[in-house]
Amino acid sequence: MTQGHKLSRCAKGSNNRRKAKLAVAKIHARIADQRRDFIEQETIQIARESQAVYLEDLNVKGMASAKGKRGKSVHDQSLGMFARTLEAKCRRYGRGFVRVDRWFPSTQLCSNCGALTGPKGITQLGIRKWTCACGAVHDRDGNAEINLRHEGRRLLAAGPAER
Repeated sequence: MTQGHKLSRCAKGSNNRRKAKLAVAKIHARIADQRRDFIEQETIQIARESQAVYLEDLNVKGMASAKGKRGKSVHDQSLGMFARTLEAKCRRYGRGFVRVDRWFPSTQLCSNCGALTGPKGITQLGIRKWTCACGAVHDRDGNAEINLRHEGRRLLAAGPAER
């Protein structure tokens, strides 16, 4: 039986409930510490190894809604905390940091010719490879990465006024 189950079975106001509550709090604190440590290590490594970082500004709250059925797993990843920490580390190390707008069509845009012929909308999320009218075959994630890098470089060169 997990500590959470043990806590829910204890009578309210009892000493055993207080002990079970403390045990659950220790487990949660340990998980939070592990998450913070991982985020610190990864963001330091990214900031040290990169001259500029381009991050897609995702709607984390929307991704975690019950409608998306990914709620708990999205929040467990602490994407918002990761993004804030990465931005702070980039500033500290003097690296460029750009958040690309969430409405930028990174997966739909052909990185070869610039046409908007890629898969659109939630219904086409399952399409992982697609062919553009120019004949280029794209992997959805690889193409999005190229497009985000180009847009990030453009925004970084444009300066803080356009960001």
